[in-house]
Amino acid sequence: MKKRLFSLIFVILSLLVACSKQQPIIIQEDINAKDEEAITLVEEEHDEDQEPQQFLEFTLSNQQVTLNIDQIPVLSNYLKQHTDSNKAIQEMQLIQIMQDEYDSLFLLSFACQKESCSYLLLDTESEQSHLLADQAKMVSIDPSPDLSNILFIFERSLPDKPWDINKLVVYNIEDWVEVTLTEDNNHLISLYTFRWPILNANWLNDDEIKIQLPDINKATNPALEEWYSTDNQPKKEMITIIN
Repeated sequence: MKKRLFSLIFVILSLLVACSKQQPIIIQEDINAKDEEAITLVEEEHDEDQEPQQFLEFTLSNQQVTLNIDQIPVLSNYLKQHTDSNKAIQEMQLIQIMQDEYDSLFLLSFACQKESCSYLLLDTESEQSHLLADQAKMVSIDPSPDLSNILFIFERSLPDKPWDINKLVVYNIEDWVEVTLTEDNNHLISLYTFRWPILNANWLNDDEIKIQLPDINKATNPALEEWYSTDNQPKKEMITIIN
């Protein structure tokens, strides 16, 4: 009985020690104002039998944001697969969004090719992250009137077409979850992928978004070619509801 009790205590202590060594995923600190922004890769060594932990330190104008690469798989995998990780890191950009309303929200762009990047939404308070889009251009960031959701619109150019296609993401920053949109109880799945040209989108209230699209039934190449060649390029509007 004593041996079992000792073994149980040892296991609990081991878990507590392991947890105490776990570094935070995201850290935000206020610093003295800086003239230049910088990105630094930092490695911290602990036990000899463990690989050093890697961190990205983003020095902004008046604060420093540190990301634990090992705890953010999408960044860790990207840097491991890149042939020149230092170059990949220096090409990243971290910006603060909704700064007047929230102090903890940031958007990290990485894996950029010309104007197309991947985008990672970060919350330094909850230490959470979410990949919003890959290989796209950011078009707009629009918070809902009650500031609980953010409407993101991304864009991709087509090499052989004169129109662009878009992806719409509505993200609830309170529950930290991507929300769905419906029209007449139908999920608008096609708007979550790069399929339609989204001509305009804006909040009507806390729960509704008005979206403007080409006036066609389906976003097929023949239909879009006919629409694009039309002089007035007819448009249609839909009112979507957040679920």
